[in-house]
Formats: sequence, C-alpha cells, structure tokens
Amino acid sequence: MTSPIPFRSVDEAMKHIADFEGPPEEFVLSIHQSLLDPVGINMALITDRVLARGWMPDGFEKYDEHTLYRYKELS
Repeated sequence: MTSPIPFRSVDEAMKHIADFEGPPEEFVLSIHQSLLDPVGINMALITDRVLARGWMPDGFEKYDEHTLYRYKELS
C-alpha cells in the first residue's frame, strides 16, 4: 500500500478526520514527524478528534519522515 502524503498541520489532519466517510478500518492518517512535538500536544488534539468520531487507535507504522496511524471502532 502506498502511504498517503503526510499531514504537516494539525488543522489539515483534523479536517481529514472530519471529512472521511466510511468505516474507521479503512481510514489511515499519515502524520509528518514535524507534528510529533516532545510534549504530544499535536497528537492529543488529533486523537481527541478521532475519539469524538467513536474510533480508537489500532496500531501504527513508523517511516523515516512520517508515522501512519490506523483506527477501529471504539468498543
């Protein structure tokens, strides 16, 4: 599978989450390393949006310049 272009802003990532139509198992979120701040605030904001959709994290794959996150239904 080809990885999507990594998001470099929190707003773009949150818009991608909000606009997605389909089951969370088909959703992937590619986050550029520049968003992975030492405190974790950016991912906290993004994860809050994911949880609001009723999804939960379901693993990730690390690459040189980004991390690809997968999700599933919150049960």
